Amino acid sequence: MIFGVPEILICLVPFMLISLVVVLRLAAQNKWLDRERHVKKCPNCQKLLNTEAYVCRFCKRDLVNQIN
Repeated sequence: MIFGVPEILICLVPFMLISLVVVLRLAAQNKWLDRERHVKKCPNCQKLLNTEAYVCRFCKRDLVNQIN
């Protein structure tokens, strides 16, 4: 029995959708992990800041002389 294009697509579409969801989820997770590597918490107000920040943009305190 030979299957046509519609029958093959009906069989393959669920696997393609699952693959797409997995790839998108992994990409989003990788982006989140990359974001976490470039942030630190302010020791005063505990807000997330860029690791290169000198002054907290929320509480306006100096971060240079403080130990992280």
